[in-house]
Amino acid sequence: MCSSDLGLRNDFVLWDDDTHITQNPVIRSFTWDNITTMFTRPIAKLYCPVTWLSFAVDFRVWGRDPFGYHLTNLLLHVASTLLVFFLVGRLCESAPPAAASQTLTPFLTALLFGVHPLRVESVAWATERKDVLFVFFYLIALLVYLRRDKLWLCFLLFLAAALAKSAAVTFPVVALLLDKFTGRPCRLKPLLSFFAGSLLIAAITIWAQAQGTGETVAGPATIPLATRPALVGYCALFYVGKFLWPFQLSAIYPTFDELRWNPALALTGFITVCAGTWLLRRRLPAIWAGWVFYLVALAPTIGLAPVGIHVVADRYCYLPLLGLCFIVGHFAAQHRVATVVLAVIVGALIYLTALRTRVWANTETLFTSVLAENPRSLPALINLTKWHTDLGEYDRAIEYGRRAVAVAPEGTPGRRNLAAALKRAGRLDEAVKVWPQIAAQP
Repeated sequence: MCSSDLGLRNDFVLWDDDTHITQNPVIRSFTWDNITTMFTRPIAKLYCPVTWLSFAVDFRVWGRDPFGYHLTNLLLHVASTLLVFFLVGRLCESAPPAAASQTLTPFLTALLFGVHPLRVESVAWATERKDVLFVFFYLIALLVYLRRDKLWLCFLLFLAAALAKSAAVTFPVVALLLDKFTGRPCRLKPLLSFFAGSLLIAAITIWAQAQGTGETVAGPATIPLATRPALVGYCALFYVGKFLWPFQLSAIYPTFDELRWNPALALTGFITVCAGTWLLRRRLPAIWAGWVFYLVALAPTIGLAPVGIHVVADRYCYLPLLGLCFIVGHFAAQHRVATVVLAVIVGALIYLTALRTRVWANTETLFTSVLAENPRSLPALINLTKWHTDLGEYDRAIEYGRRAVAVAPEGTPGRRNLAAALKRAGRLDEAVKVWPQIAAQP
């Protein structure tokens, strides 16, 4: 597979890569002030100091060359895929006979985890270092936990994962799930410190999200509380659908207000799947374990407390999808025909993943792909306006800017970026009509 298919030649994109990497002053040197800032202050409404440290290492080595950042993401993903292989292998060795599976299970699970197109956003987007880094530490921590000694090392690895991305707060619950699946006594008392750490990280995350302006945890006025149980069902089933049919993927899915969904159907479907896996828990314990892992790992982004108006994103399922991969891998490993069919499917997934990776080549390819799925995507229109303005392609910038203003006539970002494009094009009178403040800007 060529480097372009692996994403190594991709550029940074005008979607958080600027605030997190190229214009982030705290990653430019390992000074005491910068390190202190990473651990004591939210940056871009996020608290993930270990991720910032990894960016600082990349900056020291690569500067602003995107190749190095993409290489680090890719290496972390490959490492996590290998860790999935070892983790599932350990589970198959220690599980009760009824739950134990063929030796192919670890290989097939890791293969699906590694090559599925839903992986692309977390790996090809430099900013999403958070995902690949936290899962790397998370999986190592689970392997150490299964040894049932050196809990201190497990705790340090868990902290590293949580400080890379707060989604790691699910770790102690997953650890208890592994105890149950392997038939070992649940060690609740030794995990109390892990639960305390999870609560602390969750509190810090909520505090960080509340800093400054912009997107934060959606309130009842944005997403009514009454719809959130159904939204849990929608989110959980959404990724199952994309896992089974990985087409029409998008970096920005429709907002809550744009969803074409039936809340009653979403909730009923979710309850039906949960009930079905529960009824099969004795005959097919691997299916139940995989489904529960999926839900637990997805819990931070499952829809009860959505961040902003976008309720789903491919990156949210980077770790949770392991549960679905395990279910499919476990089933296929026990049936020769299923193994052959899965091998063909994996070949198709590799091709789709290569195509999806090319979408992340640069800002234009990324957001035009978003518009292909949703022509009224406001973030895509706004970012393309700025992108073409920076390139001096003012006609195209103005076109996207007008579309953005048509979608949100009262929205400040759309009008501001359109006015900037008009001003740069020498059409100051029109720019002032769109956004009067543009006249005072240099």
